[in-house]
Amino acid sequence: MMTTTTFVSGCLVIPLVGAAGVAGGEMAAVANPEGAPLIIQDVKLFVDAPTVTADCTLDVGLAANATTSDSDMISALAIDGAIAGKAYHGMTALAGEGEAQVWGTTQYLTATGSDDSEGFAGRLFVQYIRVE
Repeated sequence: MMTTTTFVSGCLVIPLVGAAGVAGGEMAAVANPEGAPLIIQDVKLFVDAPTVTADCTLDVGLAANATTSDSDMISALAIDGAIAGKAYHGMTALAGEGEAQVWGTTQYLTATGSDDSEGFAGRLFVQYIRVE
């Protein structure tokens, strides 16, 4: 009997752009791109430019729609100050518990600032395994 293998992994690069508002998904909102459950392996944020607003933080996570904020991937990360050119880990709280997050077929990944996040620019790298 021969085992058949399938390529089932991917990586998204999601641009995060600062915004004047603070509504959920204001900086980014992306629907599940595969139409199948996705096991999130890793999340990294690379900062190109910080926000010009002092004390602004970033939340990134999975939500039921494009306008709801969630913080399962990144929670209250300060995105002002001297952070250009730095990279940050996401999902450290879940990883510490041995849990993997699953991006449901109808869910959105949202990124939301706690305040006016204008000036911020970054890229979110989301590595995943597609569940067939």
